[in-house]
Amino acid sequence: MLKKKNIGLYIFLNIITLGIFGLFFWTKWTKDVNTLCDGDDNDSGHYILVLLLQIFSLGIYTLVWNYRMGERLYQKAPDYGVELKHGGMFIMLLRFIPFASGIIKISYANKLIAGYNANIAAQTETSEVAN
Repeated sequence: MLKKKNIGLYIFLNIITLGIFGLFFWTKWTKDVNTLCDGDDNDSGHYILVLLLQIFSLGIYTLVWNYRMGERLYQKAPDYGVELKHGGMFIMLLRFIPFASGIIKISYANKLIAGYNANIAAQTETSEVAN
């Protein structure tokens, strides 16, 4: 079971720790998205790698990463019975507004997490009934 992320807590802790909390948060979030989108052959590497590539690409890689993560969630949503309004391009463009892209990515992942957890619970219930 995956745990939903609290958007307000993310913003608060990210501000008071001057962004340090964000490093830990996005690392965990990326692992969760890799779990949610298992089988799409587009796993994202460790978030520290994203930060390093951001530095070397003068910020361009962050736009690419936001697009890819948003698109992964958008394409996987129907598998969990979830409908998302926008895909990767919308999330990438929101990157220019502080916290906007993060809020959308977190809320999209939370929606998929609810579906993922429901699937896990249903599978567990089915296997218990079969035994």
